[in-house]
Amino acid sequence: MKLCRYIVATLALSSGLIGCASVPPAEQLQREMAGVDNSSPVFSQAYADGCQSGLSAGGDSRFVYVKDLNQANQADYKLGWEDGFRICQSRQVQRNNARNSSDSFGGLPFPGFPRTGVTIGVQL
Repeated sequence: MKLCRYIVATLALSSGLIGCASVPPAEQLQREMAGVDNSSPVFSQAYADGCQSGLSAGGDSRFVYVKDLNQANQADYKLGWEDGFRICQSRQVQRNNARNSSDSFGGLPFPGFPRTGVTIGVQL
């Protein structure tokens, strides 16, 4: 019975992670940009650039560092880029932490699941 629960929970977790990973980068960036639409065009572009950079710094390899050096000293661009970077990096780190904690069965309902202390592979 415990093995059956383990298999069901593993399948549910796997399908949940696959669902997160299947969001195309352009759609994810659009989701991250929610609420920025009413800003100036310079701020919005800077936020998008900073957000891509923050997602990359947060560990999402589908994104790269982006910064328009021609506009980097403009106040609107600087503020937008920094806001986008901080917010998107923070969200990405939170997503990574949530995935990592559920990988160790911390978030799954396994009452009485034995913790043997044995690890497979490298423990980080």
